Amino acid sequence: MEESALTFVSLDDRIEALPEHPSYQIMPTHRVRWGYALVAVSGTLALLLGKIWSHTPWVAFAMLALLAIEVGGVIVVITAQLPSFKLTFAHQRREYAETLDFDLPHHDGLIAWLRSFPQGRLAAMSTFANHRLERFRSKLPLMTGGIEKLGALPVLAALVVQFKDMQWPPHPSWLQIALFAGLMFFYWLCMLLLSQRFRLELYDALLKRALETHATGSRNK
Repeated sequence: MEESALTFVSLDDRIEALPEHPSYQIMPTHRVRWGYALVAVSGTLALLLGKIWSHTPWVAFAMLALLAIEVGGVIVVITAQLPSFKLTFAHQRREYAETLDFDLPHHDGLIAWLRSFPQGRLAAMSTFANHRLERFRSKLPLMTGGIEKLGALPVLAALVVQFKDMQWPPHPSWLQIALFAGLMFFYWLCMLLLSQRFRLELYDALLKRALETHATGSRNK
């Protein structure tokens, strides 16, 4: 039995219920999670040791050991992902074509479900989704700036500036640590906003497509 009224919540629930192609699954394996844990824990301990006990003789040896553990964690992550990691053009094209074949019937089913609702409701939601999307696109640059247009170049430049004077063992100040934590939090917020924008774009595209097919079906009757 269909819902009595179409809402953005019901549309989002339908989208979330769609099955995903195996290539979309990004949940790391048990081995990869262990590798990430080794990198995070050893890196954090090395940072704290270098900051709190920087003048203690044994700290340098402890930090070297933690660095070796961190490198080992990176190796674990890389080797765990190598068996399923292929970068050939033919493989990437074939995998993308497989995902399109997998997604098409589910997309058509979602459009058919939307068409079961009155055309006026679809038009109202489509207009509102498009309005909110335009506002979202105008506000997002206030946080993300022009990084989407500039690409990776400003990120690489920032890394060069940050690490050009780096020495071993590192001695970041508490202010630098706080700023780095704030930067990571800000990055997470930006990713959250981008995720919301992508979902809003999907709402807009689906509703417009449903309206088009609704109108085409009405003319053909």
